[in-house]
Amino acid sequence: MDGSMMGIERISAGRKRLSLRMLAAFALLPFFGSVCIAAEPKAMGGAGMPGGIGLEPRQAIADASIPLDRGLFYSVYRVVRGDTIGAIADRNGITTDSIVSFNDITNTRAIRTGSFLKIPSQTGVLYRPKKGDTVEAVASSYSIPADSIFEANQLSRSSLEGVGAVFLPDARLPSFRLREINGDLFRWPTWGGISSRFGWRTDPFSGVRSFHNGLDIATNMGTPVRAAMEGRIRETGYSPTFGNYILIGHHSGYASFYGHLSSIGVRQGQSVALGQQIGLVGSTGYSTGPHLHFTVFKYGGLLNPANLLH
Repeated sequence: MDGSMMGIERISAGRKRLSLRMLAAFALLPFFGSVCIAAEPKAMGGAGMPGGIGLEPRQAIADASIPLDRGLFYSVYRVVRGDTIGAIADRNGITTDSIVSFNDITNTRAIRTGSFLKIPSQTGVLYRPKKGDTVEAVASSYSIPADSIFEANQLSRSSLEGVGAVFLPDARLPSFRLREINGDLFRWPTWGGISSRFGWRTDPFSGVRSFHNGLDIATNMGTPVRAAMEGRIRETGYSPTFGNYILIGHHSGYASFYGHLSSIGVRQGQSVALGQQIGLVGSTGYSTGPHLHFTVFKYGGLLNPANLLH
C-alpha cells in the first residue's frame, strides 16, 4: 500500500490485512449486480486482469490501443488534509455527483480528514429506487438511455421494486440538490461584518440570555439588501421586533427572512432572482444600530445561516 501517492490507499480483499477501520468502511459498500469491490486493475500486459471479488480472468487484448472494459468497481480513499470533494473527483476522472451519491454526502464542507470515501470507477449516480419506479422512468428523469441502466446493473426486468440500488451511468444530480450539498444555495444578502451570530447570546438591551435565530450583518445605513436565493416574496411588513421585514419562499422548503430594513423594494407574490435588490439596510424595530438580521428556515425549522452562505 503506497500512502505517499496523494494520500490514496487502495484496498483489495485478500491482498492486504484490513484494519478494523478499513473493514468498517468496506461494510458500508453496497454490492449489487456486476458491481465488485477491488483494487484498480493494472494495465494489461498479456497476463490478464488481477483477481478481485467477483472479477473473472480475461484474455489480454492484442491491440493495446483499445482500452479494457473494467466494469464498475470501487476503490477506497482516505481523506487527507486540504482535500475537497471536487479535487478528489478531478483526480479520479469522475464528477462530484458520483462521490456525493456513492457516499450519501449531505454536506461536502463537513468531510473530515481521515474519513474514508468510496470512489467509483465510472462517472454516474447511485440511485435508490422508490416505490413504483421503472428503469424507463428513472432514465427519463435523469436524461440517460434506459439501455445503459439495464446493462450496467445486469437487470432483466423494467420494474425496480425490490432492488436496493442501481447505478445510473453518466447521470448527474439535480443542480439544486448539488448546490444544497455544496453549501452554495445562499449568497450573502449584503456586505458588512457579523455583529451577532446564530445561537445563544446575551440580549444587548436586557442583558438576559436569549436565543438569536439569525445572523446580524452590521453595515452602513442604506446599503442594498439582495435576495440570498431566487424565490417568491411571501410576506412584507413591520413588526416591533424586526421592524421592516421581508420573507422569501424558496425551492425545497427553504425560506429566508430579512429584518430591520429602512425600506422595502418588493411586494408580496413577486418573483425575485438571486442577487436582486429587495430593500435597504436600516435600524427599524428592536435594534441597536444599522444592520441586517438574516434568518434561514427549512420546512419551518431554523438553520444556521453561516453554514449555508457562499
